[in-house]
This record gives sequence, C-alpha cells and structure tokens, in this order.
Amino acid sequence: MKKLILFLSIFFTIFTTQSQNESYKEVLLDFMEAQGTLETFNSTINQMSEIMGNQIEAEKIKPLMDEMFSGLIDALVPVYQKHLSIQDLKDGIGMYQTPIGKKIAEKSPLITQETMGVSMEWGIQFSSKIQELMEN
Repeated sequence: MKKLILFLSIFFTIFTTQSQNESYKEVLLDFMEAQGTLETFNSTINQMSEIMGNQIEAEKIKPLMDEMFSGLIDALVPVYQKHLSIQDLKDGIGMYQTPIGKKIAEKSPLITQETMGVSMEWGIQFSSKIQELMEN
C-alpha cells in the first residue's frame, strides 16, 4: 500500500509539473510574441534559411528550424521560470500592449538586427586591439 501511495504521489507530482511547464510555455510564447522576440527569432531563421538556401533545399530547412526552435523554447522555460512567474509574464504582456510597449516590440527585431552588425564590428576591433596587446 505504501508503494502505491508513493507511486501515485510521484506520478501526480510529475503530471502536475509537466502541466505547469506547458502552461508556463504557452504564456512564455505569448510574452515573447508581445515583446517582439518571436519576430526576431523568425527574422533570424529567415536570414539563416536564405544563407543556407544556396546549399540546402529550402523545404528541408524550414521543418528543421521549426523543430530546433521548439527545442529552444523548451530549454528556455526553466530559465524564465527561475526569474519570472507566470503572473510576471502576464503583466509583461499587458505592458507590451500599451502604446510604448507596442513600439518597443515593433522595433526590437530591427534594433536587434542592427545591433548585431555593430556588435560584430566592435568585436572585430576589440579582438584586434587584444591581439596588438599580446604582440607587444
């Protein structure tokens, strides 16, 4: 009887945790959409598809990207859970529904794209300065 109670306790704990993770994942996806992160991911995926399109058929790239993206979201859930509650995410969604929140969400993919180029250039310059220090 004790083994049955232990088994049921473990089963319900696992089931409840999985259910909470799925609920959290749904709210996290809504949050990421509201803040523009999903648009940024989609833009990045599209850019990668174009770059790789010369080497791999586009029909093969999209399903792989979708699968990998789903895995990324699954991996991000515990990270976000550590720092933000479901209510925090819902409050964030509300913030992104305000005029300034919508503007930030709309501009985030563009800002990310532009800052990547600036950051890469800065990284190249920084690396060359470090190289100079190492040579002296």
